[in-house]
Amino acid sequence: MVDSVKTEQAVNARRRRSGLTRHPIRGYACGCPDEGCGAFYVIDTTKVIPTAPECRALLTAHNRSLKSSDTVR
Repeated sequence: MVDSVKTEQAVNARRRRSGLTRHPIRGYACGCPDEGCGAFYVIDTTKVIPTAPECRALLTAHNRSLKSSDTVR
């Protein structure tokens, strides 16, 4: 478990140094039978984490769509 956490922290540091802070980190279990083996982490460059203003806009649009679907019923 400790190795997995340290690996995640190392990937986080590499992500910051590379300037990829808007990309999420995905954890994957390797599935080997070794009890000491944990997960490995990959920087997912196919997705982008939205900024705070983008999140607010997405949430507002989502809430509006929910309210409009409630009034239709």
